Amino acid sequence: MNQIDLKLRRLGALLAAVAAIGGGALLAGCGGGGDSTGGGSVSEEISTAGNNAQKEAEEGVEAAERGIEEGKEKAEQGIEEAKEKLENSKGQSKENLEEAKEKAEEAVEEAKKKAEELLP
Repeated sequence: MNQIDLKLRRLGALLAAVAAIGGGALLAGCGGGGDSTGGGSVSEEISTAGNNAQKEAEEGVEAAERGIEEGKEKAEQGIEEAKEKLENSKGQSKENLEEAKEKAEEAVEEAKKKAEELLP
């Protein structure tokens, strides 16, 4: 979908540039005398402008593609970091659980000892 939009935008920019240059060439040609030298330069200007517009559109596409790639790489890095943090938190949770279990067992043992001391 994005490629289609991008191609349509590129084509629209190219057509707009050609239309603007062509309109300028028509206006410039309306008031002229019998010169035939202006005809070649107008077509060259149109061709040059069209080529420039196409180059600019292609550069824009390349810049967008680079931006997409950079964004994709950053997103992948973020996912990897999140996975690592999740794994670390799982390990810490297990450690905390083991510590709590050990403390509970120690408390039970102490309670048993005190109960035996208090009982006749």
